[in-house]
Amino acid sequence: MTPVDPCPLADRQVCLATRDLARAVLRRLRVTAAGIEPRIKTIVATRTDAPGEYALWRLHGDDGRLLLQFDLLKEPGAAWNSLTGDVSFLARLANLRTHPPGYFYVHPLPDPRDIAIPLPSNPRGLAPRTIGPLR
Repeated sequence: MTPVDPCPLADRQVCLATRDLARAVLRRLRVTAAGIEPRIKTIVATRTDAPGEYALWRLHGDDGRLLLQFDLLKEPGAAWNSLTGDVSFLARLANLRTHPPGYFYVHPLPDPRDIAIPLPSNPRGLAPRTIGPLR
């Protein structure tokens, strides 16, 4: 059974292009994260006071165990800037009000300011045109 695409027919091309862009950002996130710490499998970020900007909050491994928690009152350091920028960009692409969790590879958390981004285990990316949450 194929999942139903939540995009209206008139917006289907835009949604597909946005998903392709989100997939590319997700691949870059995976490669960047693996370069810093290979065990990172899920990135949790929280919205900051700046519109559309997110800060890294927690990084988790395969088993869900916490690898690192950032102090939200301090800058995480230069090594994390690229990862933070891609997380913010991917979060802005994902409109969680009109698309289901995971459609743009971003999942909301109970606090509406927080998001989780599970990274694919294959840094080359996901199968093309997959719909639904990452597992």
